[in-house]
Amino acid sequence: MVFNLSIGLTHNALWLLYSLPISVIRRFPSMPKTYRPSYIRKATVFVALTTAATALELFDFPPWGRIIDAHSLWHLATAPIALFWYDFLVEDALEGSWREQKA
Repeated sequence: MVFNLSIGLTHNALWLLYSLPISVIRRFPSMPKTYRPSYIRKATVFVALTTAATALELFDFPPWGRIIDAHSLWHLATAPIALFWYDFLVEDALEGSWREQKA
């Protein structure tokens, strides 16, 4: 559990670095350093939602009515996050600024 949590936190930290306005990583080589696509904030929302869903796994609670527990709510929360993440990745892949401009 500790290993999985540390990998997840590292993953989230890297995506936060990607989505922040100032970063040491040159994300779009063919664009000015200040360039930020409009969809980039979605990564920050994704990190926040993933962290909130992870809290359901970490702070487990007994089932309500012997049916709904923290793990079932975690599954409920992560399904839409996966769809949200896929849409973000498609939008990011289609971004024209990833392609190097020929001089």
